[in-house]
Amino acid sequence: MPKGGYNLAEFLDWLNTTMNSWHIERLKNLLFKNLGKKTLAVVFALALWFSANMEQDVEKGISIDMQYINLPNDLVIMNEPPQTLNLRVRGPRTQLSSLSPRDIIFTFDLTNASYGVSKFEINTDQINPPKGVQVIGVSPAEIEIDVDKVIEKEAEVKPIIGLPDTGYEVVGEPKVVPSDVKIRGPKKIVSQIESISTDLVSTTGVKSSFTIEVPLRSYPRVDILGGGFARVTVNIKERIVTKEFKGLNINIINFNGVQFEPHGALKAELVFEGPYSIIKDLNSNDINVFIDTDKLRRNSKQKIQRLKVNVDYPYKESLILTKQVPEEIEIRLEKLGE
Repeated sequence: MPKGGYNLAEFLDWLNTTMNSWHIERLKNLLFKNLGKKTLAVVFALALWFSANMEQDVEKGISIDMQYINLPNDLVIMNEPPQTLNLRVRGPRTQLSSLSPRDIIFTFDLTNASYGVSKFEINTDQINPPKGVQVIGVSPAEIEIDVDKVIEKEAEVKPIIGLPDTGYEVVGEPKVVPSDVKIRGPKKIVSQIESISTDLVSTTGVKSSFTIEVPLRSYPRVDILGGGFARVTVNIKERIVTKEFKGLNINIINFNGVQFEPHGALKAELVFEGPYSIIKDLNSNDINVFIDTDKLRRNSKQKIQRLKVNVDYPYKESLILTKQVPEEIEIRLEKLGE
């Protein structure tokens, strides 16, 4: 209370200051008295809240692998059944947060599988999740499996031979060892296979017989038993070809002033046969077709005589003249020289 008389304004100012000091002190006592215990209580309360919320059940989607087991050896799956399952699981938040696809394995037992197409249902109770986790949904809920019988049979081996270089050819049938192989696979496929081919046997640049080992070409899902290779022997030779020349001039040699008149045009038609490498370059400039008037019987009273048409050409050891027209020329003599 201020001294020296009553003043309402001063009194109110003093009362306000006193009350503020009292509230501040009381607030300090409330906040800082037993501070350690109060802090511990708050931490404990937060932990309880956090734990209660984390342990609350939640749902989560997860994909797991499918394993198909115990399929009999004489059967094979023809289609592509699902390799994964999509699950909907429920459980504590903490447990689901660390749940991995490796924690759940689904195996499909095919011990009793039979030939043909079968459909199977997948239920949630067929899946064994970790303890505390519940499977509430699965997709796909049904799978289809196409099963075929496995058979074996013999199949002929057929080589695939590439085209030789120009002027060369494959002579006869290539020899293959083995000539037949045993194959194994689904009945639907194997029953339709008559032969197994080799990889392409290239003959580019090859000019003689050779033997090579090449892989065999199999079919999808079909195994070649006893090895997947064959030895192929190919006989390659140079082609023997023909070449024709028409309208070649027939030359006259050793004229010696003989007066004559040929019967018909002095033109020749020739056909040669020989190795491609030689005959392909043969041209008319390499060939000389002629008659020799020295062969005329000058003192004969016969005015009509026949002269042989001669042909001179290169590579006589390799080339054969298979056609020559004419072989002789008829000559009519007009005047014999001395």
